[in-house]
Amino acid sequence: MDIAGILHKAPIFSGLDIQSLDSLTPLFEEEFFSAGEKILREGEFGDSMFIIVEGQVEVTKSSEGDKEILITKLGEASYFGEVALIDNQPRSANVNADKNTTVLRLKKSSFEKLLLENKTFAINFYRNCLNETIDRMRETATNLTSSMSVLGQKSTRLDQMDAELSHAKVIQDYFVSEDQLSSVCFNKYGIRQTVIYKPYLEVGGDFLSLKSFSDDKAGFIIADVMGHGISAALATGVLRSGFSIFSKEYGQNPIELMEHLNGHIYEIFTSLFATGYYALVDMGSSKVKLSKGGHMHPLVWKTGISGLFPIDIPGPGLGIIPKAKFHEITIDVNKGDKMLFFTDGIIEQRNYEGEMFGHERLEELFIKYCNVGEDNILQTIYTDFKNFCHDNELQDDVTLFLLEF
Repeated sequence: MDIAGILHKAPIFSGLDIQSLDSLTPLFEEEFFSAGEKILREGEFGDSMFIIVEGQVEVTKSSEGDKEILITKLGEASYFGEVALIDNQPRSANVNADKNTTVLRLKKSSFEKLLLENKTFAINFYRNCLNETIDRMRETATNLTSSMSVLGQKSTRLDQMDAELSHAKVIQDYFVSEDQLSSVCFNKYGIRQTVIYKPYLEVGGDFLSLKSFSDDKAGFIIADVMGHGISAALATGVLRSGFSIFSKEYGQNPIELMEHLNGHIYEIFTSLFATGYYALVDMGSSKVKLSKGGHMHPLVWKTGISGLFPIDIPGPGLGIIPKAKFHEITIDVNKGDKMLFFTDGIIEQRNYEGEMFGHERLEELFIKYCNVGEDNILQTIYTDFKNFCHDNELQDDVTLFLLEF
């Protein structure tokens, strides 16, 4: 079987070079399903995606009375179940063999290893995911418009869109997850970390990730991709892929890491950029190195002066200038010091009167709660933020990340 030729027909793997195809091809396993046989069952957990080699399948949603509502039919070179490669959630639909059908199965465990080891593949995969998701959403919107008179079909399509958004939210939560921010270094030295993440829509463009280098060193990045929603959320996948790849080699050199991330974003997107801030925590020397990529400086509370330590370091946004220059600053840290990293969503939020929450207000609250020894600084600040907004809807993604030494 010419698996490479089949992969070329699948849009999600288009643009792969021969080397990438050679590394991907052996990971697929051939399977056969008879007409009427169920391949995927809604609500069950899965760990694989499938590409149709020959035959046809029906994608359905379960309804009352064990009935299934047809969503669409898929033929040769179509694929399904791909979300299982990047999350651990139940299947959102049934997939049944409409005819005798042969498929190729790719398991999550094999895929994750390849994604981390092969930069070329990772770039193509995330780019294709972004394009395919946008195309699917456009197709779904078109189908909805032309089916306004068929309420049952409209409801089914809306359910499908809701399911896709739910899957996207799961993936986004993985990008900004407290589990992903755990580090041997932080645990060893008793560094407390808290995070608040509130997306503007179901999914958003803010991003946090951490990389451990040793018992004494760890680096993390906070970033904000331009825009909102699914396209911004998928772009965070590109950024996360880049951070995972480049932090292994350059994570202990903030300037080089930011240069490679900048080139990564610039190479993939022509009209999209991100802001970011990288911190390398070195508790062996009690120092933190910071490098800015167009992002707001963190608020650094120094217990020795009972006030904020000023930071002034330049650095352009990621993906704007092809060979941008970045800089770094080193800060000594002592027991009791605190660093608050954040995205612009909190300071640019307005209340019903049109007043902006603002950077100055955030500073004042941070200083206030550090001075009084507030035990849960981040949640208390967010409560004040919600009271200021009077529960007005968020106008941007809001992310806060606090380190307490």
